[in-house]
Amino acid sequence: MHVFVDTNILLSFYHYSSDELDALNDVFTDHEHGSATVYITEQVKDEFVRNRDGKIKDALKKFNDSKMHPQFPSFMKGYDEYERLREIANEAKNLSKSILKKINNKIAKEQLPADKLILKIFKESSSTKVTTKRMDVANARLARGNPPGKKGSLGDAINWEILLEKVPNDNDVHIISADGDYYSVLNEHKPSAFLVKEWERKNKGKVYVYRTLSEFTKEHFDGIAFSYDKEKQGLIERLANSGNFARTHDLIAKLDKYTYFSLKEVTEILDAAELNSQFGWLITDCDVSDFLNQHAVPRFADIKKESHRELLSKVIEEQKEHEDDS
Repeated sequence: MHVFVDTNILLSFYHYSSDELDALNDVFTDHEHGSATVYITEQVKDEFVRNRDGKIKDALKKFNDSKMHPQFPSFMKGYDEYERLREIANEAKNLSKSILKKINNKIAKEQLPADKLILKIFKESSSTKVTTKRMDVANARLARGNPPGKKGSLGDAINWEILLEKVPNDNDVHIISADGDYYSVLNEHKPSAFLVKEWERKNKGKVYVYRTLSEFTKEHFDGIAFSYDKEKQGLIERLANSGNFARTHDLIAKLDKYTYFSLKEVTEILDAAELNSQFGWLITDCDVSDFLNQHAVPRFADIKKESHRELLSKVIEEQKEHEDDS
């Protein structure tokens, strides 16, 4: 998977919690199992550095503007709760000063959790310099009025030209950006028709666009956790082509070592059970049934294909009979 992450998306990392950043770390920096090739151009890096301080300043302003120090009317002084409220207000004021001191130190050293993840992405991604030649190509693109890009701004055009150059032929590109220049004027959820045709003509692939990180992770990682593993995917593919029962049981045992399967992976497993009789005939065997009950049955409500739901219904029935026998 070839993924381009735009500057506006990187800046949004400052809105995420530590748990969410951990999940994004799995998606964007774990390339050992062939998860994704992430493209971060020099243009994106420069834009990020230019805009980082402003993004953080806006977030801190919201914190400072919050009502941390309430004003108490004089007529409240005679009530028992008054002194306790004053204590809480003073404690909040002191905690506010303390956390700001720590945060400002982290900001200066670029050690916020979002900073650490972004710098890691920069280090591990496929980075490309903005050469004079690439700027000339982007300028020519802008002069002809071709998207993406705005008058007087070369950034998007530079990034797109680099993607055309660097992503290998016969591959799709996944663009995560809030920038409208990548999108169709007729359907804000679809890529620009011009970019689709250009990519197909030059790279023989498709263009996919996502306005937010959640759209991307929901589509490919269920929006929960990173799942893709090259070895696991290979086991699923071999399951679809298994030629005998013993081999199928062996593959199920190896797959059962994994704790998480995305909806896409569950669907592929059910496809294999449906199309390969050497697998499909075994769905009520104890080991296969237990595996599907643990990883596929919890997805029942999300599974669209009726034949897949019928297979899982058999698994559910087998599990009930097993419980009754025990």
